[in-house]
Amino acid sequence: MSGTAKSRMARRQFVAGTTALAGGAVAATVPPSIESARADFPWANREAYLNTATEHPLRRQTTERIEQYLHALTHGPDSEREKFENGRLMTEVKERFARLINATAGEIGFAPSTQTAENIVVEGLDIAASGGNVVTNDLHYGGSLHMYRLRQKAGLDVRIVPHRDYQMDMRDLEKAVNKKTKLIAIALVSNVNGYVHEVKAISDLAHAHGAYLYCDVIQTAGAVPIDVKAMGIDFLACSAYKWLMGGRFGYLYVREDLQGGALKPKLFGGRSTAKGGGQYEISTVSHIGCVCQHEALEYILGLGIENIRAHARPLTAKLYKELAAAGYPCITPKGTESPIISFRLKDAVETKARLKKAGVVATASGDKNGGYMRVSVSVFNNAQDVDRLVAALG
Repeated sequence: MSGTAKSRMARRQFVAGTTALAGGAVAATVPPSIESARADFPWANREAYLNTATEHPLRRQTTERIEQYLHALTHGPDSEREKFENGRLMTEVKERFARLINATAGEIGFAPSTQTAENIVVEGLDIAASGGNVVTNDLHYGGSLHMYRLRQKAGLDVRIVPHRDYQMDMRDLEKAVNKKTKLIAIALVSNVNGYVHEVKAISDLAHAHGAYLYCDVIQTAGAVPIDVKAMGIDFLACSAYKWLMGGRFGYLYVREDLQGGALKPKLFGGRSTAKGGGQYEISTVSHIGCVCQHEALEYILGLGIENIRAHARPLTAKLYKELAAAGYPCITPKGTESPIISFRLKDAVETKARLKKAGVVATASGDKNGGYMRVSVSVFNNAQDVDRLVAALG
């Protein structure tokens, strides 16, 4: 085949591939299913990847969409680029994320990262100026705790409640909250061990004292059902590269009646003239990330969060049973409703070496004197992946 013919063929394939983006989302011919999910993620055939709490592999179809966008940026014409860089695509991404958490698209803004969004919330509430305090706990993300400790040094009243046996005792939280509390900030699902907080009880506690609840859901969204209304969440944020399956940017949810009043925009840019959740956007969202999320969210919503959650349960139950029996104490409360499960290690260095030799990817932290291992599953994992990890450590 001549170079010209190849070019024409590639052009036809590209145009066909962008049709769905040009005219709106087109329903898939075959609905997505958990049973066929493994085939959509080529990485699953290379290694036993049990590390989604760090980053989710990209689905083949998501990569194809990204490649179509890159083709448009490389070869043009401008009309092809505009099929990917447009307000409709960004609006649909917000609408899909809003559906995932039972919010409205007007309550969603884009953010560069979860951490940026949490800082926007803390700044926008004017907590320090009001003489108020922030309550959090040590199962929150380490970067957030670092941010709060720095603010504490600068004079903000920050109360970090310690966990009890790697879970939160509501009585400890209640003791830390008072009439001056302006914000309770938690990771809905802890990145440490997958612990799921009693979010409605924490929300009720916050609201009873005139405070608000912020939830970091980076380890929740796409894996565990979220209903911001039923849970009583006021502010929520996450990045997209874990169970949302790709896209290096994030989301910020702000309850509609709190926008512009209780939570004031404090950082400004060209996007700050937008309405709703968009008023907290500092700059234009990553287009490549938006293309990625447009496809990934369609897939996640097609699978259904309840189905995704149901798929993970037997895998984490198997890990709990077999690794505990092999001498690895679990630090995740039994029956935890998340796809993350963590274990104590006697020797983290040896564990890392064993996992690498067996072609198993999980997070092992620590040194020769001990540490912990975090294992996390997604739709492409199966019982054989778990068996491979158990065999590597047995």
